[in-house]
Amino acid sequence: MMLRQTLVSLVVVSLLAGCGARSQLLEGTPPFPQPLDVPAVDGTLDVPSPPDVRIDVRPDTLVPTVTVACPAPIRSTQSLTVPLPAMATSNVGRPLTVQWELTRAPMDSMARLTNANTTTASIRFDVGGEFRFRFTARDDLGNMASCETRADVESAIDLLCPNDQSNFQGATVALTARARSRLMRTVTLQWETVSRPMGSSTMPAPPNSADATLRLDALGDWRLRLVARDSTGLTASCVTNVHADPDVIVMCPPDTASRPFATATLAATASSRTMRPLTFRWEIVDQPITSTAMLRMPNVISTPFTFDVAGNWTFRFTATNDRGNSAFCSTRALSASEEAVRVEIVWNTDRSNPNCNVARPDGNQCGDVDLHLANSDLNMGRWGSNAPANSTCFYANCVCGTPEMICTNPTNIEWTPAGVVNNPQLDIDHTFRLPGPENINIVRADTGGRYDVGVHAFRLDQPTPVVARVYCGGRIVFESEPVRVSARGGGSEGNDLWLVGRIETTLGGCRFTRCGSPGNLASCIRPQNQWGR
Repeated sequence: MMLRQTLVSLVVVSLLAGCGARSQLLEGTPPFPQPLDVPAVDGTLDVPSPPDVRIDVRPDTLVPTVTVACPAPIRSTQSLTVPLPAMATSNVGRPLTVQWELTRAPMDSMARLTNANTTTASIRFDVGGEFRFRFTARDDLGNMASCETRADVESAIDLLCPNDQSNFQGATVALTARARSRLMRTVTLQWETVSRPMGSSTMPAPPNSADATLRLDALGDWRLRLVARDSTGLTASCVTNVHADPDVIVMCPPDTASRPFATATLAATASSRTMRPLTFRWEIVDQPITSTAMLRMPNVISTPFTFDVAGNWTFRFTATNDRGNSAFCSTRALSASEEAVRVEIVWNTDRSNPNCNVARPDGNQCGDVDLHLANSDLNMGRWGSNAPANSTCFYANCVCGTPEMICTNPTNIEWTPAGVVNNPQLDIDHTFRLPGPENINIVRADTGGRYDVGVHAFRLDQPTPVVARVYCGGRIVFESEPVRVSARGGGSEGNDLWLVGRIETTLGGCRFTRCGSPGNLASCIRPQNQWGR
């Protein structure tokens, strides 16, 4: 009996000693339950479990940071007043001061921000064009964060100036503009000479006509502004540059209209009247924000260019002789989306990931973001390989192979009503190229159709911002702010899937409802395999 009691005592002492050692190991570690291996003994022993270890992170131990969110790009109309709602938070609850700034406005705009020291400022758009804004928040320790957004404002007057052009001294150039009121009002025009070469005395004539001329009476540059004013006082303006050179003369091709993934030839003419050798340069001076298209041969007189998204482009051509004399001109192009439904994405928009900023033909890449378009009546809220068959267009299951207006790929998925024009088609899946754009379109969509737009971080080496655009019948109806998506791990199915929103087709168009709002996307981004559960 004594021996039995002694053995039990030894076991108890041993167990208690083991518990003490495990408590020391657990100190300062997260509270993961740890099983105790208790040897079988004769009798019942109350062996204490390791205590739960809790780590309470107090606000004063966190590194103070400030987080901000700007609204998505705004589409508005001249003369309207719109709010600019932002968000700003401190992770430790420190007091914040905020500031909205107008960083860019069209020429002639006198617009000013109202309530610029609050999270929701407002502005009245007095002219059409692009406005840009920056929102900044600071805490009392000097930590700060900022974000930017823009507004594309449709003018009450549709005004188009002549393209830039060059000619020789003594020539008379034609200045042909276009102006009309979108509100069916009377419009008057006025040419203004912003600057001209020293010694010049000429200006556009007549000064109040859409069709004017300018005599180049000196060598150098003219900067001309055309102001249009309607009967209520609303204005629009644009600028044309004219150059007079003693030796080089150039001419650009006329403005052109095209469509995404079509290729146009930019063919200029250039000559030196003293027969000196010339070098050439084409530049893109304006393009849609979602475009990553480049001029592959910018240093030739005639170069091809492939439009990768819908929108407006302006190209500039310059010819220079071996003595430094040069002449320039410009031409415009419109890439129009004709499909009933079109969705585009581009990523790494801030160029923060250098691995994504160049094409990698060797196959090494910064990652891959995929655009998805789901039939809302078929996909059960699921995405990718988790969705029912033929309910979601993405990657290889609906790709055309060669961009066409109507995809005839026999493997393309079928949506109702019957016919290829009602099926989704992905023109290009960007994998080994620059980061996007990718697009999915439906040439003709049945009225009453419902389609969800998704963006999947299939594979990324670091989080990246994505911009999504939605077009209905060729008209842009939504452009997102840059939204950051991540590869969370656990394979591609565990990476972020951002539900952008839903398209509903209507008679003659469609409407779009986004998921969440800028800075409030917690319910819109989750791992792909967590959707539909």
